[in-house]
Amino acid sequence: MARKGPVEKEIDTSKRWLETFSDLMSLLLVFFILLFAFGQADLERFRLLSGSLRAAFNGVNVFAGGLGFGDGFDSTSMQQGNSNLLNLGSLPTRDRTFQKVANEINQHAMANELSKEIAVNIGKEGIYISLSSALLYPSGSTDLGEDGKTTLQTIATLLNEIPNNIRVEAHTDDTATGSPIYQTNWDLSSARSVSVVRFLADVGQVSPERMSAVGLAEYHPLYPNDSPEHRRLNRRADILILYPPEEEPPIIDLGLPVTGP
Repeated sequence: MARKGPVEKEIDTSKRWLETFSDLMSLLLVFFILLFAFGQADLERFRLLSGSLRAAFNGVNVFAGGLGFGDGFDSTSMQQGNSNLLNLGSLPTRDRTFQKVANEINQHAMANELSKEIAVNIGKEGIYISLSSALLYPSGSTDLGEDGKTTLQTIATLLNEIPNNIRVEAHTDDTATGSPIYQTNWDLSSARSVSVVRFLADVGQVSPERMSAVGLAEYHPLYPNDSPEHRRLNRRADILILYPPEEEPPIIDLGLPVTGP
């Protein structure tokens, strides 16, 4: 009886194990994304809020993280964007106020074709309403123009509905004033912030006890003062609706000995 030769083993060359491996990697990726998302819930909610507001308020430059002025309105986009707004009832008071302020300022800008002169921003200290100097003052002056007065009256109505304190910060570019009255940009920016505060108090009936005026000259620019357009954007007045800082996390006493230097 003839002996059979050795049995050859089949070698699986299909690499089907890669499918299982890739599925495992995908699951791990999803798992870590979820962990990250849970840890960033408030940030993500705010990003959604910011995106929703940008979709609805195409005229005024409404965004978080920096100041600037918009490039123009599209009323059709405005109407379409309103349907994308989030339900903001569960958001903190500051975020709800931000939406209200942005909405009112947007309507004013649309009605008066001022989209390039107004921006709304939310930052660590509160809500900024940024107005270009071209809107508020004639060149080199501290006297408010008519468009500036109309805009400030709209803002005053908003401020009277919000109990927070207010700080007005005026900024210039780095160009010398050339004025015998306002010899430095400190003088000019301080006088301009005071003129805004006085109008809000005298005409807008905003309580003077709530307000302060600050002149910051050219030392807090939005952009480098390297072009006429950048200088235009740097010349502005910011009306800041102040909010208290968020609470610090509690200190947990672990019972460890305190060591000094």
